[in-house]
Amino acid sequence: MAKTTSDILQLRIPQALKRRLAMDAAKKGVTIRSLILSALAAAGYDVPEEEIRDKRKGRA
Repeated sequence: MAKTTSDILQLRIPQALKRRLAMDAAKKGVTIRSLILSALAAAGYDVPEEEIRDKRKGRA
């Protein structure tokens, strides 16, 4: 499987939205990153499944 390269994207969002994302991610047991990448994939963007997986140590 070919390794994909990644880049950093930073953006400012309202604090209330960040709190909501954090709460939703915690309920699902995923990171905010995974939650957002899943939403982008659901919207039709090409997001490899291995990028959506939780990359923290001890998680899968």
